[in-house]
Amino acid sequence: MVPPRYLSAASLTLLVLLVSASCGSGPATAPTGTMGPPVTPTTPLADLAGTWTGTVESDNAPARQVTLVVVQALSCVDGEWKDATGDWRGAISGFAAEDSFSGQISFERSANGGGKCQAAGTVAGPVVGDTFRWTADPLTANGTCDGGVPQHLVLSVRRQR
Repeated sequence: MVPPRYLSAASLTLLVLLVSASCGSGPATAPTGTMGPPVTPTTPLADLAGTWTGTVESDNAPARQVTLVVVQALSCVDGEWKDATGDWRGAISGFAAEDSFSGQISFERSANGGGKCQAAGTVAGPVVGDTFRWTADPLTANGTCDGGVPQHLVLSVRRQR
């Protein structure tokens, strides 16, 4: 997971919920049988770990410059994104494939960013070298979203070296 110093309380809560849903790290339970060795992917996986910069776009809001910090363990991918002002932020959690990602994205907007809002949805897209452009399905608001939920959210970034 992303070190806590990078996460706001709300983003941390959303990330924990997303991680438990996406990467199978739900509540601990007693083992019911013998566990086998760790599973190693049979094909190479897209390497998404690191810091990425670019934009988050929406049909009903101007594009914003964002930074995305990602950690990855085998195919399990988790991260946090935020815009330059901190008014728009969220988390991602899902799975890397050989040349793509699919998972969940959360969105949180402060009152300064166009009205308070928390929402989440699925996100997916190709990974091409050190760039990707992922598109989210319509986000579902968690309660009321002042100023409306972003429509057709697109995250376009390049890895920082």
